[in-house]
Amino acid sequence: MLKKIYNIKYLLSLFFIVILFSNYSFASNYLKVNYGLTSSSVGASSTKGTIVTDEEDEGFIVSAGSLIGEVWGLDFIYYDLGSTSIKVDATESFTFEGNNYIASSAGTISNDISGYGGGLFISSSNDGEFLSVSGTLRLGLHSWDKTGSTSILDNSTGFSGAFYNKGIGAYAGLGISINLTSNLAADLSIDTIGLNNIVSFDDSSTIGALGLKYNF
Repeated sequence: MLKKIYNIKYLLSLFFIVILFSNYSFASNYLKVNYGLTSSSVGASSTKGTIVTDEEDEGFIVSAGSLIGEVWGLDFIYYDLGSTSIKVDATESFTFEGNNYIASSAGTISNDISGYGGGLFISSSNDGEFLSVSGTLRLGLHSWDKTGSTSILDNSTGFSGAFYNKGIGAYAGLGISINLTSNLAADLSIDTIGLNNIVSFDDSSTIGALGLKYNF
């Protein structure tokens, strides 16, 4: 938890530094928080018995951006995608990342997915009128981290190296905002977050979320 708080503080600090050196004008910057449903791929398959995988959860994204040009700028994000899990009974086995594992006892193996990153965004114009609509498209790189631990498998150490790991991936998102006031908007977004080490959208998670966006 402390690590997550530190990452949010780091990104917000970087965001405000960008604002200081950018061409500041009204509504050229934004800060938003979106909460919604996440979907991730576990990638485990039963070889004996029937394991149960849970690939859906709830999560959130905190993001901030600052216009550099007329329609483009820098984007910063912190996200928590919740968790994925594998539920097994004793002696059941399954394959994961090309290797076979046997459960020595019953239990649920889970990981928590979070990360932060930055990139570019393109935004349509926003006149600040009530119920006017604007859109944002963003693309960037992020550092992801899958945390957790398990000791119920015949080779828990080998499994942990693949199921609990970290890396650098790509992310992309699309957001639609509807103005409620001159500064505040309701925001609907969908983001795809690649969880791999080749900076692509392979093994990606998605989050569809609703939130509030503050323009300043």
